[in-house]
Amino acid sequence: MDITLGVLADYASVSQDGKLNIMGIFGEINPPMLPFGIPMMYLILSFEASPSEYDTDKAIKVTLLDSEGKAIMGMEQSMRVQPARRPGSRSVLNAVVGLAGIKFEHAGDYAFSVLVGGEEKKSIMLHVNEPVRRIP
Repeated sequence: MDITLGVLADYASVSQDGKLNIMGIFGEINPPMLPFGIPMMYLILSFEASPSEYDTDKAIKVTLLDSEGKAIMGMEQSMRVQPARRPGSRSVLNAVVGLAGIKFEHAGDYAFSVLVGGEEKKSIMLHVNEPVRRIP
């Protein structure tokens, strides 16, 4: 199983027919102060699997790491690979995860590490900028 898309966005959803709807893709945030709890962001992942993987379960693990490699949060889930709509083609599975209130203690680089079956398949970078000091 491969990850063909991995982004962070202000909003995302998957339509009934499987289309991804993504608004406001970003790779950095500008907090008004630190520490900062981001009200809401979405992690969007699109997986592709070959016909040999149909009807198998894949262990998916996502961990948010700070610049020192310390885990800030993590989640795990098993995903069943469904057969593609067209026989013999690759199956596409889209996932949208809403993340509310994640607290960033300091400015710097962060990464969402995405593992499939214990192997890292994608790292989605996020940079937290220093708050800008406003001059009155």
